[in-house]
Amino acid sequence: MNDQERYEQGLKVRTEVLGETHVGRSLENLNDFNADFQNFISRFAWGEVWSRPGMSRHTRSLVTIAILLALGRDAELRMHIRACFNNGVSKDDLKELFLHASLYAGLPAANAAMHMAEDVFVELGIAPEKLK
Repeated sequence: MNDQERYEQGLKVRTEVLGETHVGRSLENLNDFNADFQNFISRFAWGEVWSRPGMSRHTRSLVTIAILLALGRDAELRMHIRACFNNGVSKDDLKELFLHASLYAGLPAANAAMHMAEDVFVELGIAPEKLK
């Protein structure tokens, strides 16, 4: 696969995972400063790594969220929490991930991610039901 084919594959996967709105906004905002970086992201992250057959997108989403949670990368974390449902991740999967991550990445990081996920759920119209 050449660089152009890898870029096209990357855009396809990036759009399937993150959604047309997000990727479209990135492409609309291309300029002479960020174009090479955006091309790199599509080609390498999405056309190379996310396109590999060795791990499902479901698992890749959970791993990505866990790493972003541990590193405190809130903007990327919010984006991947929003996108994970495109890869078959459920709210229960996220709940278990946050509980598990609280042991290894720290309770404050997992707590912040839990609240962030709840905000994303509201935005997506899938807010959890309140307990009585």
